[in-house]
Amino acid sequence: MYMRIFITLIILIAVIIGFCALKFNNSDQLIKLIYFRDFFDVSLPILGFGALIKYLCSGCVCGCCKK
Repeated sequence: MYMRIFITLIILIAVIIGFCALKFNNSDQLIKLIYFRDFFDVSLPILGFGALIKYLCSGCVCGCCKK
């Protein structure tokens, strides 16, 4: 239950920060595709950090440690 809330929170934070990077970008002469690059440049490290924390906190998934 808590892991789903954590995953949802990390995804929401990444999307919000990505949109903020688009909104506060001062260069109006850029092509629309560059906006997507800026969005992913900001949001992917946050998603990667969330995935790392999830991996480290999840423990052994395969069941080999329960023997």
